[in-house]
Amino acid sequence: MFHKIFTLITVLSLLQLGCQNKKNAEETIDYVTETVGDVDFGKTQMSAYTPEIRENMKQLYEDKFGLFVHFGPYAQLAGEWKGEKGAAEWIMRRSFIPVADYEKEAAGKFKPEKFNAKEWVDIAENAGMKFIVLTAKHHDGFAMYKSKHPYNLFDFAGFNRDILKELAEECKERDMKLGFYYSQDQDWHEKGGAGNDWDFGSVIKPADEFDAYFKEKAVMQIKELTSNYGDIFMVWFDTPFQITDEQSQLMMDAVKENQPGALVNARLGNGYGHFDVSIDNGTTPSVSKSTWLPDLKVPWQTHESVTKDGWGYTSRGAELDRSKDYSDFIYSLCRIVGNGGVYLLNVAPRPDGTIPESQVNSINAIGEWLKVNGEAIYGADPSPLKFPPYAITSKPGKIYLHIKDWEDNQAKLNGILSKVNNAYVLADASKQALTFKQENEKLSVTVSDALKQSRVTVIVLEIADEKAKVIDETLQQEKDGSIKLPVSKCEFAIRRISYDYDEQVTHRWGENTKQGLIWTVNVKKPGTFKVISEDTGNDVFVYTLKAANDSIVLNAKGVMGKLTKKQQEGSIKIEEAGVHKLTVYPKIPASKASKGSYKFKGLELVPTQQ
Repeated sequence: MFHKIFTLITVLSLLQLGCQNKKNAEETIDYVTETVGDVDFGKTQMSAYTPEIRENMKQLYEDKFGLFVHFGPYAQLAGEWKGEKGAAEWIMRRSFIPVADYEKEAAGKFKPEKFNAKEWVDIAENAGMKFIVLTAKHHDGFAMYKSKHPYNLFDFAGFNRDILKELAEECKERDMKLGFYYSQDQDWHEKGGAGNDWDFGSVIKPADEFDAYFKEKAVMQIKELTSNYGDIFMVWFDTPFQITDEQSQLMMDAVKENQPGALVNARLGNGYGHFDVSIDNGTTPSVSKSTWLPDLKVPWQTHESVTKDGWGYTSRGAELDRSKDYSDFIYSLCRIVGNGGVYLLNVAPRPDGTIPESQVNSINAIGEWLKVNGEAIYGADPSPLKFPPYAITSKPGKIYLHIKDWEDNQAKLNGILSKVNNAYVLADASKQALTFKQENEKLSVTVSDALKQSRVTVIVLEIADEKAKVIDETLQQEKDGSIKLPVSKCEFAIRRISYDYDEQVTHRWGENTKQGLIWTVNVKKPGTFKVISEDTGNDVFVYTLKAANDSIVLNAKGVMGKLTKKQQEGSIKIEEAGVHKLTVYPKIPASKASKGSYKFKGLELVPTQQ
């Protein structure tokens, strides 16, 4: 209970700070990293993975790539309120728009007359996407379909069309799977919904008021969505910080009642859900298969947007030419799949329901690449190396190297022990054999300029084993007795952290006490070690380093904004030789003044003089 209260207080102060600091109104980073409950994912019982759920989970693992669509009355405002720049889908909160004003200027005027379900499905298909997830209700509380609750597109706006019904029918006809996003906690339109403190006095609502909102609106609308729109592939919840354990289970039951195969994401809250979800734009330094069941591959999922300055439509961020970023979008897909994930890529339609050409071009670039290289993505397993140096996927008897940046004409890889029998470029229809050199775990493949692809080149390695044999990636103690713990070689305890591949540092670590970093280390010379940290400094943040039988509290005080090494006070003892799990967990979260800017590169344990 104390943990839950602490979490709610932290969220409250976080949201209030966001309101006070208007200059951050166009931030696109995930707004709430704190999560309610003792665990972020894993509370759903094995019995919940029914045959219907398993079938859809296998399909999700096969599909890898879906279209996320953020669409609602916020598009009507286009990122501006009263002549000032505002947020996208968060504009109601960040510009403190009263409910009555939002109803008049956004919801009441929102009529997507040019919405065309066929065009939307065409766009998804051409991009190589296998499912669509559309916002049925975002935090503004507005339902994008004909609901019993009057605050909806059909009735309140007088639009007299149910665009979700139109999309569901088109998806069914085209064999495109459909899912819905639903904001279960935050509802800025309702007195009992979490989040609106400018109209209703507080972010966190009295339990009885929230429970009434939850049962009378949220659960009711989920029952509508799962009853009236055919087969639903998934229900994508978001920002859980007031929802209780019992309410999470109630929502799981509501989905299952009408859609026994619908997948639920972990942002429902309190550890419930069928698959885990990262922080917004979340990445990881390691392959993650921790959520796999013994007989079912359960992927994690992350999401990104082809827009800037938000997930919903703004005139400044949704009409941009992103052609310089096409290769990065493609490589994000490769990297995510290579680390065991599924990729949702977001578009933001204009208020009239059309998707800007620039956004369509961005996802079409991925579709064109997938037409040639889809074998390396669809149904692919992650990299056989836990810490791949670049994007790598695999299938039985094959390893796929996804090369974006070249070192001369060489693709180099350390760690594969299986014998390579053949190598070729996937886009080469003739499968011309490439020259390669393999010495133990070291491999080098030569690719001519003529065979290099313009964005990302996939090299296929045909190996002698169905499942690749790899080196032991356990971190090894250095000859001088030191132990290096770089973030690039850690595993995340939860998904709500991210990683910067270029700088090899954390992103958004330190804001949630469940955000553990885990290293597996082979210690040959145990003893007592002083600790050297490397980070960008934070005056408040305190974290704990734990070994098997000892721990030390560390702090992030230092030079703000610059990666700096410093020796911490005290020491930590590792008593026995052998393989150890060393972890760091936030103890006192990082100050909100540096929210999103704190970076942690790792630790070094240096033996003290005996």
